[in-house]
Amino acid sequence: MPGWSKGLIAIATATLVACGGGGDNGGGVMLGDEARRAVLADLGTSVILPALRVFATEAAELETAMVAHAADPADAAARQAAQAAWAEAIVQFQRVEVVAVGPAAPSDAPGGQDLRDLIYAYPAFNACAVDRSAYAGDPVTASTRIDAMGLGAIEYLLYFDGPNSACPPDSGVDVAQSRADYAAAVAAFIAARAEELRDAWEAGEGNFIAQWSQAGAGSDVYMTPQDALDALSTSLFYVEKETKDRKIACPTGIGATGLVCSGNDVSRVEHPYARASTPSLRANVQMFRDVFTGQAGGMGMNDLLAGIDRQDIVDKLLARLDVTLDQIDTQIDPDFETEVEAIDDSAACTNASANATGEPAACALHGAIQDAMDTFRTEVVSALSLATPDRAAGDND
Repeated sequence: MPGWSKGLIAIATATLVACGGGGDNGGGVMLGDEARRAVLADLGTSVILPALRVFATEAAELETAMVAHAADPADAAARQAAQAAWAEAIVQFQRVEVVAVGPAAPSDAPGGQDLRDLIYAYPAFNACAVDRSAYAGDPVTASTRIDAMGLGAIEYLLYFDGPNSACPPDSGVDVAQSRADYAAAVAAFIAARAEELRDAWEAGEGNFIAQWSQAGAGSDVYMTPQDALDALSTSLFYVEKETKDRKIACPTGIGATGLVCSGNDVSRVEHPYARASTPSLRANVQMFRDVFTGQAGGMGMNDLLAGIDRQDIVDKLLARLDVTLDQIDTQIDPDFETEVEAIDDSAACTNASANATGEPAACALHGAIQDAMDTFRTEVVSALSLATPDRAAGDND
């Protein structure tokens, strides 16, 4: 399977039994692919689609707020309302990031339509490209370079004041108005893509929910339910490679494979302009947990493990995820950027990460997420014979 490496231990299809949640087949026993499809169906209807619906609503509200801001860029209240709308939208999209399967995925993935990058292409971002487009009054289309659009561009346009010395405007350009107008155009494009992504999954629209839940039994996207679970597994590795490595290890100076990030540097956090990285980190981890356990009485990946008598793995991963969420809630400043700036001892940071506790808190958080993702990568993936992205295979950063 191109781009994926399989877990070492295959599930015995005839003996896999899923239990718990809302997909119990009327109290009967589900085996093999039936169990996998039940989990997929529940995750689609109870976790993925609800996240897309909420984000579509938040994106529409962001568009409205950005239009109001563009009507009077000097109005402080309108700008603050736009910033609040952006904060709501970005946190909700952080949940979508963790389940970028189907239409949200790249076009070379099963069912992929590249919609994720058109909404938020993190880590791709270029402040000068954003400003040049704003000063020129460029339209925002699917052909706009992804590092000059999306939620990242709106963050910069809303929170960065004054001209950028690296790319100053031409004489006569109204910087505030140009940026506000471009931000409104970006928000309108995002709202349309959010609606498109949601509708692609809705049963009464694109009905990708059927392709997902009927994998191996009528789906022309996923030939087996394991294929869909593999797609989900590779998407969940967002928490490994982006949340843990790029968003925490790199800013703190712990370092990660493939990233150049010596020493702590607050400019490398996810939201350096809004200084709003903590809620995004939490949303990533919480969504990972929600997929693992299922929501609203529905089944999750944990049910597949319980069905093969591996409740021990379930308990271990949940405990580590809960430790991580508790650290974010109780140990990390609401402004993660403050935690990064406070790091003044690289050895203490390394020790806090290794122990997943102590100070600096940002470094301890890295260790907590690593513990959780190590369990997922080495135990869950093997037990359920899930796929991993090539970049995460054997990664022990």
